[in-house]
Amino acid sequence: MKEQEVKKRHAIGSETNSLDSDMKTMKQWADESRQKEAFKSTNSKQSTVENKLTSKKQKTVENKENEKKSVKPVGHASTPKKEATKSTSQSKLTKPQPTPTKKPRSNQSPANHSKGTAKKPNYLLWVTIGVIAIPCLILLYIFLGSRENSSEPVVGSRFKNALDPKITEEDLKGLESSLVFDGAEAVEINLKSATLRININAKDDLKQDAIQKLMNDAYAKVTEKLPVDKYFTNKKDGDKVIKMYDLEISAYNYIPKKDEEKKGQIHLSKVKNSSADQPVDDILSTPKDKQSAEEILNPDTSNPPTNDNKQQTEGE
Repeated sequence: MKEQEVKKRHAIGSETNSLDSDMKTMKQWADESRQKEAFKSTNSKQSTVENKLTSKKQKTVENKENEKKSVKPVGHASTPKKEATKSTSQSKLTKPQPTPTKKPRSNQSPANHSKGTAKKPNYLLWVTIGVIAIPCLILLYIFLGSRENSSEPVVGSRFKNALDPKITEEDLKGLESSLVFDGAEAVEINLKSATLRININAKDDLKQDAIQKLMNDAYAKVTEKLPVDKYFTNKKDGDKVIKMYDLEISAYNYIPKKDEEKKGQIHLSKVKNSSADQPVDDILSTPKDKQSAEEILNPDTSNPPTNDNKQQTEGE
């Protein structure tokens, strides 16, 4: 009896163990099935999200294309109402749900904007343009002015506020008619650089005293027509000085053409500067320093300078 009871107990324990193992396997199968269902649900959710995103993208693209078709092109007439109604109907059909879309940029020119949106002026740009343009215009004006006046000489007068009264052409003609002498072959008169010059070509056989007398007579006739104090002497006008003419009279017997004729030449001059009180007589044909004049006119070429002479002169 005891052995049968033991066997029964063993059988009952084995059955309980088998039931426990069956329960565990059933739980594992349930867990695996749940995980599979959860995985499938997540995959289905992701696929639905992706399908929604793709559908949204397609809808936005279609909306943009419809809006581009509905936008009026610049410079052309407005599109007919039928096309607008078609585009709106298509957009209604393709929009089962309202989706946020970005506003398309208008292709219209700034001229078609509303009047209320005024442009902001760029003051800094205009200021810089003005600053650059002003000196450029000044330089252009100077360049064009100098180019136009390039062919004209620049004339200046160093006798401004001077030579008052002036010696006229009539005065020179009157002098030329009065300067007639028996011992003169020709008389030349010119007025240049505020200097009245009178050149008298006397006869070749006249001596120095006769030529001197001829020159003095010419000076007397000139000062008779044109007084010295009025034309050949500077004047004072307050702090200013009015500069007047100079007078030069030269008389000679001939102009030497050969070296031998130089010894017989007689050349005299009488000069009255406007700043001097009295005229000055001079003999131009005879040197004042004969030795220095002889060294200049007839230099000694027999002893040319050498290096030794140069060194001596440099040391001295």
